[in-house]
Amino acid sequence: MTSISSKKRTWKCPAIKWVGILSLFLASCDTPKEIGDDLFSVEVGLNYTDTVTIKSSTVLIDSIYTGSPNTLLVGSYNHPVLGLAESAVYTQVSNIDTLFAKATSVYDSLTLRLAYSGYQGDTTKTQTLSVYRLLDSLNRGTDYFAGSSVRSDPALLGRHTFAPRPIRTKAMNGDSVRYDTLRFRMSDTFGRELLSKYADTKVAAGSKGFRDYFPGMLFKSTGSTSGAMIGFNPGYSRMTLYFHNPGDTTKYYMDYYFSLSNALYPELLARFNQIKSTKTGALAALQNPGNIVSSSATSGITYIQAGTGVATKVELPYLLNLKGNRNVAVNKAELVLTAADNIDLQQTIGQLSIVETNSTNRTLRNSYGLKYLLSEGGTSVITSAIEPSSKSYTFNVTTAIQSLLVGKQANTGWLITPAITSNSSGNTRIINESTRYVPLQAMKARLKIYYSYIAK
Repeated sequence: MTSISSKKRTWKCPAIKWVGILSLFLASCDTPKEIGDDLFSVEVGLNYTDTVTIKSSTVLIDSIYTGSPNTLLVGSYNHPVLGLAESAVYTQVSNIDTLFAKATSVYDSLTLRLAYSGYQGDTTKTQTLSVYRLLDSLNRGTDYFAGSSVRSDPALLGRHTFAPRPIRTKAMNGDSVRYDTLRFRMSDTFGRELLSKYADTKVAAGSKGFRDYFPGMLFKSTGSTSGAMIGFNPGYSRMTLYFHNPGDTTKYYMDYYFSLSNALYPELLARFNQIKSTKTGALAALQNPGNIVSSSATSGITYIQAGTGVATKVELPYLLNLKGNRNVAVNKAELVLTAADNIDLQQTIGQLSIVETNSTNRTLRNSYGLKYLLSEGGTSVITSAIEPSSKSYTFNVTTAIQSLLVGKQANTGWLITPAITSNSSGNTRIINESTRYVPLQAMKARLKIYYSYIAK
């Protein structure tokens, strides 16, 4: 909880011009207005405060949408405060060309290539990636969330033990990229099964016929729980079947894709990340959506973690004291949240948004999905990117504060979450493709308000 004693501020005409306050709210520039001990004695003019009490907590929310991710998350990551996060991938697979094999074609190998796109945790620890066949189909029109699952066959299609190496420079598709590719051989039994489908024209031709025959894959990682969560790029990842024909020196291959998003082949494949988390220690109380832990129990730090539903709740319990029995026009209001000093800017959450909540810490919804705070005019979701030098996020909440002061909205707090990203259904959602996190310093939370009293 943040409560700071009052301050005195003197404003002159240049400052008023800087803030952009119209003459409607100013009686004169000749007499400076003091802000502080006599805050509520000013009838007209420009006032400022940054001492509004802010109560901060860490909460657990639901409805974390993980469908159609740009990153396939596999592995586990154990944070000393946030606990264990584990992720598996469910994905469709398809080919876009006909399998040009013959009855006499000879199987050579089946390989899986997964292009690294990032990581979190300790990549020196080995882990084992296991691949299974899905028994049920995925649907592009279905909403998949962090807790979703699909039945799979326990028989292995492939398994590989490795130490992740996601940061080596490697040429990929003619370009030099920062990430390497994990490559290993899949089951020969499965490979020969794929080759045998040359006789089934519907399957060999790919697309829906192939997906009906092969619903998809499950990627799971086992090994050290103190290892790393690995991200793979589905657009650069693929499975390749190699074969040859007797008496022919040509080596043939067939690619199977996890993403078909390009100009010729629109995105057709469904996939999602299944993310599970286990809370311990100070956050052990976060077991069900709506559970809350005060910042006083976490050494003055609140948390936001992508993928696991961990968010920060901010409350303004005494905001109406600013108004008293007068009318207030909010000229500008900014919520400033500061991250812990020791965060890694490369591994933290770069953008945050604000979702409205109720007294039980559940996300509010409307016909478009989650009820995000919107900019003035309701044209866009309020989002803030981290400012590297100050390691802070600044939200323009002018319209929201005005609505609270006039009683248009209930003062039940806001949820600070990872920023909304696009999704196929067009609904506003919390969409997570990582388990990155950001710790926020509760005592440094500030609500900066420029306002005027208006005569009734």
